[in-house]
Amino acid sequence: MAMNATDFQTAAIALLRSAVGWQTTIAHRLGVEPRTVRRWIKADEVPGWVDAKFDDWTRARDLAPWPRDEWLNGDAISADGRQREYIAHLQEPRFVARIVACDDDGLPMPEEEPADVLSGIVYSVDAETLLCEIEWIDEVRSGEHAKWLEAAADAIAALGDSYKEATRET
Repeated sequence: MAMNATDFQTAAIALLRSAVGWQTTIAHRLGVEPRTVRRWIKADEVPGWVDAKFDDWTRARDLAPWPRDEWLNGDAISADGRQREYIAHLQEPRFVARIVACDDDGLPMPEEEPADVLSGIVYSVDAETLLCEIEWIDEVRSGEHAKWLEAAADAIAALGDSYKEATRET
């Protein structure tokens, strides 16, 4: 029996370990065009060979190795004792970015210095936060850097929301 669109989406995201750009990514892995995947979803029916392919991929590897999570947010201490905050994407494409608090002019707060906001990619999360000093561990497809940095911004926002919720509960 062929998968429906919901089962296909759930399985694809679980196999990819990310919902970001899942339709395009699973299409490439399956060797079909992204529009083919969209057509399957619209028709609410996925060919049986896709289910068999997913089964093969599942048997080929353990789906629960470390890291299980997609995002890691944490602090680091520099050699001079300064604390810095980072976000890391633990699944392909892996990358690490420094999270920097900014003043009203969009410049790093004094306690964030030194922060390299002049070279490389700098991404504005919101009016008060930048991502900078971004190190891409894996190659990123052309034109997809912004998509992944937006996903990082969403993860930062979700983490902030969970902190707020935890604070209200205590």
